[in-house]
Amino acid sequence: MINILDRYLLIHVLGGTLLTLLVLGGLDGFIAFINELDTVGRGDYGHAQAALYILFTLPRRIYEYAPTAMLIGSLLSLGGMAGHGEITAIRAAGLSIAGIARAVLKAGFIFVLLIFLLGEFVAPDAQKMGQKLRSESISGKVAVQDASGIWMRNRDLFVKARVIINNETMLDLSVYRFDGVHLSEIVKAKLAEKNEAGWLLKNIRKLAITPDKVTQTELAEEQWPKIVNENLFEVLRVNPEEMAARDLSSYVGYLRDNDLESGQYELAFWNRFVIPLSSLVMLLLALPFIFGSQRTGGAGQRLFMGVMLGVGYFLVSRLLNQLGIVYGLPALLSAVLPALLFLGLAVFLLRRV
Repeated sequence: MINILDRYLLIHVLGGTLLTLLVLGGLDGFIAFINELDTVGRGDYGHAQAALYILFTLPRRIYEYAPTAMLIGSLLSLGGMAGHGEITAIRAAGLSIAGIARAVLKAGFIFVLLIFLLGEFVAPDAQKMGQKLRSESISGKVAVQDASGIWMRNRDLFVKARVIINNETMLDLSVYRFDGVHLSEIVKAKLAEKNEAGWLLKNIRKLAITPDKVTQTELAEEQWPKIVNENLFEVLRVNPEEMAARDLSSYVGYLRDNDLESGQYELAFWNRFVIPLSSLVMLLLALPFIFGSQRTGGAGQRLFMGVMLGVGYFLVSRLLNQLGIVYGLPALLSAVLPALLFLGLAVFLLRRV
């Protein structure tokens, strides 16, 4: 049940958080647009295309800023209520600190649900559309991404890869060689790995096509000096953080089946769930500062505390995530450890109120 006080707190917390989220996402998008100006002028990529690309990436940026926005927004909204004596009045009406925390967490759960839906169903598709627009504008249709993978062209070669990993590995590679308008050869490889001599193809099946017959050859591996222009990888690259959980799960299984390193993708998969839930941790972390100084400290001080804590969480989570990959820790532990540390800090501070 949500009573009047619960509804009042919910509206204030969600309103402050959403406003902060829009400001942070918009500011980050503006900075990204300024950085994107270095790419403007390549191929058909102009200012309008750059602005549209940044617009497509805004859902992902908003998703990533969710925990910080929850912290800053709740500090400002609840801090404003505390500064006007509203928190004191609510407590005088019979609602305890635990009751206020429960009411605020209801708003947090609604926010978490909205952010998870945004990050799983809106942001990845919007990111793909933006990446497709950017890559096609820069490469001049030499490279195209679709649901089946990535298509590239290099003179008489048409190349398809299911996915490109870290610009060094291509999975499920198919190469179609044309002699004029006639298809002369099809080469399929399980994977292609970049090395000093070019690309090493493994688990190869070749089909040589002539007007008279089709000849099939199978090879364990073969060295190719070049497949495609490697500058294309810059515009085709898709980071694990930009993928949906369902796609990450599929890729992790595929990488494991091919004995390839999957730690980065596993970490990104678990972070898809940890990032929304960490918004609740940030909300709990804001409460001690509200109850501890109900009539002291202005909005500027609360904003400063929120920014410092948000930056601290961001740096700690990135550090522990990377340390987990380097030292081979389980991906789930690396993803959830920063949230657990800040949750412990929040509980410790709340008990001291």
